Amino acid sequence: MNTRQRRVLAVAYGGGHIAMLLPVLRALRQRDAGLHVDLLALTTAARAARAAGETPLGYADLLHLLNEAERARALELGAAAMDGNAHPDVGADETRAYLGVNRLDLEWQYGADGAQARYAQHGRHGFHPAGFMRRVVDALRPDLVLTTNSPRSEEAVVDAARAAGVPSVALLDLFGLPGDAFAARSRHPDRVCVLAPQVRDNLVAAGWPREIIAVTGNPAFDTLLDPAWAQRAAEWRATLGWQHRKVVLLATQPEMRAHPDVPWPAGDALALAMEHALRLWVGGRDDVALIVRHHPNHGHRLPAQAPAPNVHVSRGADEPIEMLIRAADAVVVQATTVGLQAAVAGVPVLALRCSPAVRHGIDYAALGAARSVADLDALPAALAAVLGAAAAPGPWARHAAAADAVAQQVLALLESRTGTS
Repeated sequence: MNTRQRRVLAVAYGGGHIAMLLPVLRALRQRDAGLHVDLLALTTAARAARAAGETPLGYADLLHLLNEAERARALELGAAAMDGNAHPDVGADETRAYLGVNRLDLEWQYGADGAQARYAQHGRHGFHPAGFMRRVVDALRPDLVLTTNSPRSEEAVVDAARAAGVPSVALLDLFGLPGDAFAARSRHPDRVCVLAPQVRDNLVAAGWPREIIAVTGNPAFDTLLDPAWAQRAAEWRATLGWQHRKVVLLATQPEMRAHPDVPWPAGDALALAMEHALRLWVGGRDDVALIVRHHPNHGHRLPAQAPAPNVHVSRGADEPIEMLIRAADAVVVQATTVGLQAAVAGVPVLALRCSPAVRHGIDYAALGAARSVADLDALPAALAAVLGAAAAPGPWARHAAAADAVAQQVLALLESRTGTS
């Protein structure tokens, strides 16, 4: 029987990527208390990892994998690239090491002149440090590599693991639509965990083997399943006197670019028109209420509307999106991630097809996660139909934690490699 401590190397960038990985690490430790995890939390991911109680590694912690001349060259290259690449959540030493090691790896791949040309053309987006990641894999000796769908270091560590004969699991955050860089990859991890059957079908259509795709959900959305949010939402509705009303959450985002098939321009014009239309709708009824939640990065820039009965404008972190979704009987969106979160939570979603973002490809209705609404004029009838129907979770609704499902995939691969200890 193999009794060696099993080891996982987890690698993630920040934002939604580290948010996917952290719940999986907790789930793995609950199942295997002896599991050793090395977490390489890249750039802004380190702060989130430390806040979650992890002790992450960064590039600066791995400089010893270079010899003295390589280390000096990496730090020289990193220092030369610091201008314009700083971030308040990333220390200067880590920024220098990250940039320098990645630029050094470019020199290993392309030579000094070729690396300089590639960096001049692509900047950080040209990084793919497979050589350095092979050293990381060789040094840490993982039995499995766990990562997400980010490019650069995350993609490189999957390639390095494959070269070393180490199995890998990748988590895909969203949809794998045509044109998606992850879907277009020709080198695959041993397992990829996806949101829903529709995402699996997208990857299969892109050439991925069906047998390596597991439908698990996205662990970053697991918090939506916490019963505490439903309780908090019910209490919040009661403070507003909305216990007996149907509540609609409007969640908007600015349009990044126009589309020739719809009249709405880039910017906030559609978001403001959606709010105006729904305020008129609420104002003419006594059985509904409206939550307005414009994108957190843009809502403060929009003109404030006059207070109205049974309309609540949500601002600030004191009203988390999980509570707002759980307080709603329906959610209206263009293409914001809130629509996907609501679908995962089992709340009906209506997506406006007149949105440029929808026409550019983020069409929740086409993915089976929402009901399509042609334009603002059609919105009242669509809401009446949804709110008048019996509540029934859609095909994207999750009833169990995705982190647990991903952990099961990881442990199955580990056991196939190491044997059950």
